[in-house]
Amino acid sequence: MDALDLFPEAGIRFLAVQHEQNAAHMADGYSRISGKHGVCTAQNGPGISNFVTGVAAAYWAHSPVVVMTPEAGTLTKGHGGFQEVDQLPLFEPITKYQGHVNHPLRMAEISNRAFDIAMSERGPTQINVPRDYFYHEGMYQIPTPSPPEKAAGGPKSILAAIDLIRHAKNPVILAGGGVTMSGAEDEVAELATLLGAPMAVTYLHNDALPADHPLYAGPLGYQGSQAAMYSLRDADLVIALGTRLSPFGTLPQYGEDYYPTGAKVIQVEADGRRIGTSKKVDVGICGDVKLAAKEMTEALKAGGSAIASDENKAERLAKFAELKDAWKVKLDDITYADVEACTDRIRPRHALRALEKGSYQTVLSQLISGTFVVFLTATSSSTIKDPVC
Repeated sequence: MDALDLFPEAGIRFLAVQHEQNAAHMADGYSRISGKHGVCTAQNGPGISNFVTGVAAAYWAHSPVVVMTPEAGTLTKGHGGFQEVDQLPLFEPITKYQGHVNHPLRMAEISNRAFDIAMSERGPTQINVPRDYFYHEGMYQIPTPSPPEKAAGGPKSILAAIDLIRHAKNPVILAGGGVTMSGAEDEVAELATLLGAPMAVTYLHNDALPADHPLYAGPLGYQGSQAAMYSLRDADLVIALGTRLSPFGTLPQYGEDYYPTGAKVIQVEADGRRIGTSKKVDVGICGDVKLAAKEMTEALKAGGSAIASDENKAERLAKFAELKDAWKVKLDDITYADVEACTDRIRPRHALRALEKGSYQTVLSQLISGTFVVFLTATSSSTIKDPVC
């Protein structure tokens, strides 16, 4: 594409890859780490169709990826033009917005909308451009970004949530990826500390909360923490923050269907269409998690009626500590059950368990498109004493 020649002058860094699917995953990964737009483009037809898997992954991860998809030229579209394929239907179910440039002078307008929506609605968007439009010359007005102002949520729903929290005797917080995206880790931890509420995280979102916090219970779902599952099972109120409450994220494990069907549920989610979709909720707040958690905490601290969970806080915290200790023992039993049978290689479960107990700054494990990835940042070269074969 001749347009690539303009990138250096425009301050755009272009990274060439060996396969288009790599580009889509790279854009997704960049968005997840930086919180910024990840942008990918490719040759029309088969090049663009190779984006589908990566864009689908970005869609469910709420990554603001912008996909630039050149298509067959306007004079050959429908005539079997160069690598022609109808590209818009490919991405319709996995994008938040699809902009088809139907006139070259609308390129800046539609591109700007795609970038704004990708960030405001947290998901991939597509800019579909006939190939010949890349060679057009004209007078363009480049719009500036116009991100919408964030809010905690509707006043009525916030007040209703505060009322449920005040009357709950055994609240539990369930944090999802939205906590990380809004930078709400401190606000959520403050709310949990005020209530003495265990904090569980949803599947693949271990980074949503500090793992060294005394109230951190661990992840739910596949291969999750029994301490988190049992805490949730006994709750009379689930405060779900920045999570869709998806079926896989609350998947039964270890023969235990732990989701508390009798508990009240508060769900704070930026995408209103996801509120109450997978699980029944009593109060739905369409808003920013950081602002919502801060507003609820400040209202609870301000006084008014008493907080019911204060009465049994010491008892609940003691029980939670017992659950965490019991899970550590069971996790060791699961990990080292076959240690004597392993003599010639290191097994992944043994290595991860030992690293978890060793001295490190961050252990982040995540499934990305079927690949198990572990990132480790060591803080010291300490000796790990756990038996690892």
